Amino acid sequence: MLGPSSVRVHTKKDLKGVANLKLLTPLAMLTESVIILAIVWSGYSVFILKDFEVFGENHLLENLQALTLLAVLAVYMVSMLQSRRSDRLLCVFFVWLTVGFLLREIDIDELNLSAFLVQWGSGSGRNLLLALAFGTMVISALMRLRFYIGLAKQFLVSKPGVMTLASGVLLIVGDICEKVSFTHHVFFEEVFELIAYAVLLRAATLLVRYPVEPKAAI
Repeated sequence: MLGPSSVRVHTKKDLKGVANLKLLTPLAMLTESVIILAIVWSGYSVFILKDFEVFGENHLLENLQALTLLAVLAVYMVSMLQSRRSDRLLCVFFVWLTVGFLLREIDIDELNLSAFLVQWGSGSGRNLLLALAFGTMVISALMRLRFYIGLAKQFLVSKPGVMTLASGVLLIVGDICEKVSFTHHVFFEEVFELIAYAVLLRAATLLVRYPVEPKAAI
């Protein structure tokens, strides 16, 4: 049994942890402000200055996408490492989903990295790595299928879930812009993807502060 002093120590640690997590929201808002400014500048560059490099490979919009995804990954990893979470597998899923997005945005094979990282971070190696990760998660979920079905239902109607769905819709719109040929369609693709990742960052900050709990059986 814990004594009063131990309880006070744990309470102080919990309150400090909550205060630190609250800092994630203003940091996410700052990131969103930078993204908005970048999009406005990019639009001005494309439509007024006729400078099309902003949406080119490894330029402003793509670099911002990668940086935003790194922030998303860091926040999801915080939630994954938190103690006393029953939705840890959900956090792990989003960590690997973000890794997949990040590896898609970054040309690993063009960076000066070791052959091992290039092999597993690009091409068939990347696909195999992600398949192993998601396959392991599926097996883990099947072992407690009823619990995770309930958890998924609660997540989809929660604030983090709604924001995540909105991010997915924006990614689909960006994919449509890539496939449909119209003036500056690549610019709109990159913009929608950047907005999607910003929304995903907000979803991650909500998830780290508000764990998803399955509805208790009546």
